[in-house]
Amino acid sequence: MAVKFSHTFMYSTITAIVAAALFYALSSGKMAVSEAYTLNDTYLGSVFVLLLVLIIGLAVWPRVLEKKGYPKR
Repeated sequence: MAVKFSHTFMYSTITAIVAAALFYALSSGKMAVSEAYTLNDTYLGSVFVLLLVLIIGLAVWPRVLEKKGYPKR
């Protein structure tokens, strides 16, 4: 790939943190309404979303950055 790994990792990490924060905010609202979800479910779900989006982002971001004409190595 022509894009530096550090740039790909940075964009992927930022995307993953935003997605995990969004999941946490939405699941906290569900936790307050329903007793079916506990605090641990919210925390572990946020970690799962963070890791999943990080992995997917590492596969998608290099292609996006190459199409944008990001500086190459």
